[in-house]
Formats: sequence, structure tokens, C-alpha cells
Amino acid sequence: MPQVSASSHKRPRKLWWLVGIILFALFAILQMPASWLLEKYAPDTPYVQHVSGNLWQGSVIWQIPVSAIPLTGTAKWSWQPWHLLLGKLGAEVDIQADQTRLNGQVKVGVNSWQVDNMSGKIAPETLASVVDWQLPNTPIQVNNVSLQRQSGSSAADNESNKAPAGFTQADGQLTWVGGEVGYPSGGKVFYITMPVMRAELSAEQKNNQNLLHINLLNNQDKRLGDLYVDGDMMLDVSLTQRLLENMPEYKGQAPQDTPVVSVRQPLSAGLGMP
Repeated sequence: MPQVSASSHKRPRKLWWLVGIILFALFAILQMPASWLLEKYAPDTPYVQHVSGNLWQGSVIWQIPVSAIPLTGTAKWSWQPWHLLLGKLGAEVDIQADQTRLNGQVKVGVNSWQVDNMSGKIAPETLASVVDWQLPNTPIQVNNVSLQRQSGSSAADNESNKAPAGFTQADGQLTWVGGEVGYPSGGKVFYITMPVMRAELSAEQKNNQNLLHINLLNNQDKRLGDLYVDGDMMLDVSLTQRLLENMPEYKGQAPQDTPVVSVRQPLSAGLGMP
């Protein structure tokens, strides 16, 4: 009969010891206090006021300087370890600010970040702190929004093979019942009655750019405008004659699907951030 050497018995045992050590180290890291990691790697961040818990699950009080009074809120996370099999860190998150409530998944890879199945509502109080407009007391509903954005990457440092930064996947909808909106311009406030609308999200590639496309439609599926965000986080806004006809002071005439307003600016400026 063939004999089994003693070393062949030891190899599986050594393998299990190695697996056990790796798992122990991983769970030890996950139990590290989140506050210690924040103090070590981002001690001067202006966006975090307080953090508790560990890498596995915890919460944070955050702030974003979008106006004279920063927008503040809380976020809770629960780590989802199976995303490591795809080379990503993933967690389920719950975000709150005023009456705003959002829930979904966030995943971070080496050259990308991703939001999956984000749903909830954005309260009018939150909107009012982001843009200096007079807004109706109606929330924006967020329905299963998914986004994936990658940073520019290069294989073998070849500029010709460099992948463009931008949004490679987008899906979901935002819905809003509208109402009267007043926005300041040139020392005067202009009013427009916004109709019931929805925004459909998709990813498009134009001129070697990966763009986030937000298609604005009314409740009759008629086009109201388009928003595009490119890899440099520049925002392109295009509004149609159909939408501008809801503004009493607007006297322009054109076919209703014609874009009559086009603006390009940094996305941060559109959100009132410095």
C-alpha cells in the first residue's frame, strides 16, 4: 500500500492556521475604534464633528459647508464583508439631515466609488440650506438611485490608454411635485411655477467622456431639460421652452422642446459650496 508521508498531513494543518491568522487579523482591524482611525488619517477634516463605533458598524455626525450655516446630519454604517470578494469596501448606510432620510449601499474600490439602491426623501429644509432659493414645502423622493464613478486610470502609464474619469453606471429616479420657486438674480427675485416632474438618471459617453445624464420630464413624459455632470464634476444645464413657459416674466417664443437656457459651471457652485 502507498504510504502517506507525515509532511502531507502537516500541509493542510498549516493552511488552516494561516487562514485563521488572516481572519483573526481582519476582525481585529474591524474592531478598531473609528475615532482612532479618523484621528490618524484625517485629523483636520472639516466634514466630521464626531464619530463613534468601529469599522464594522458605527455612526458619524457630519457637516458640509454649503452656506453660512453648514448643513449637518448623521450617518450610520454597517459593514458588508462579502464585497471584499470583488475588491471593494462596502457598507449599508443610513443618512439623516433635518427631515431628510436616505438608505442604501456605498462601495469604495481602488479607482471608483459606487452608490446602490439609494432610496428615501430629501426634505425642503435640506434643499433650502443647499441653494439660496425660495422653495415650496415639498420633498424630493429618491427612488432606487444607483451611481458608479471611476477616477482616471492608466495601464502601464500610457496616456493613450488612459481611461477617462466619470460616471460609468447610473440608474433610478428622483420625483418632485413642484410648486412655486423664487430664485435671486441680479438683485431681483424671479418666480417660476415648477410642474410635477421626475428626473431619470443614466450614464452616457460623449466625446470620450463618461457623463451622468439627468433627464427632466413632466408627468406627461414631455421634456423639460437636461443636466449633465462630467468627470471633472462640471455641471451643464439645459432648460427647454416648455419649462420656461411657467415663468410669468418670460416672453420668449420657440418650439416647446427647444433648449432656451444653457449654463455650464462647477457642480460645487451649483450646490452653493465655496
